[in-house]
Amino acid sequence: MVATDATKERAVRLQARMVLQIVVTADCFGCDEASRLAALMRKEFPDLEVELHILTAEDPVPPGVVATPTYLLDGRTISLGNPRPAVLVREVASRLQV
Repeated sequence: MVATDATKERAVRLQARMVLQIVVTADCFGCDEASRLAALMRKEFPDLEVELHILTAEDPVPPGVVATPTYLLDGRTISLGNPRPAVLVREVASRLQV
């Protein structure tokens, strides 16, 4: 099977896949909303890896996380606390250049 240009382009996109990490604790205020936003981001950006990371006492705190929820895109903080859905979509889209 010969790879088409579209197949090659998709493979490159998946290799260079960005990661949105949403860091919460089990009892944080706003965790339910963070979970809803994670689902929204998976739907809006199917090629974006979205991780809802629930910190436990044993977990090391990722760099840049000073409160929960914190939104990190490829390790860079893009929001402390839950942003409005439209704001999060716009922020991620601008960084993905969609």
